[in-house]
Amino acid sequence: MEIKQLDAELLEWLGGSDLESKQHEAMQLLTVTGGQWPHLAMISMGEVIAVSPGCLRLALWQGTQTSMNMMETGKATLIAVHGQRILHVRLEVRLLPELVDTTHPRDRYECNIVHIRIDQAPYAEITSGITFQLKDQTGALARWTSTIDDLRI
Repeated sequence: MEIKQLDAELLEWLGGSDLESKQHEAMQLLTVTGGQWPHLAMISMGEVIAVSPGCLRLALWQGTQTSMNMMETGKATLIAVHGQRILHVRLEVRLLPELVDTTHPRDRYECNIVHIRIDQAPYAEITSGITFQLKDQTGALARWTSTIDDLRI
């Protein structure tokens, strides 16, 4: 199934709030290198926010391969698991201006959703996606909160 924008449930999930309860959730961000090789990166709930049903913002560490790929191609795919659905969110991306007075400098991107492919199998139930355990929960949650605030600008 394909949809053109985030539904109400996904909009709330990616709304940048309640990061503590989402601290173990991760998504994959797929880009393509200049040599046309797929490149996969992990992205946390503290690095993405839905600003509208048709638009996400992402914050990536500066100078990473993923960020360079997105600058070069203007495209990415966000892969996430939520509510027994696997989401493939195809994005057209553009770099936002750098924030000069920020605690945690990042490359910030505004991402228009081209479409979302939803995978669900009638014979199986998706029970989880990628999860992880933070080594410094307090520090990571503080950084994520700051990063989400920067994405709202």
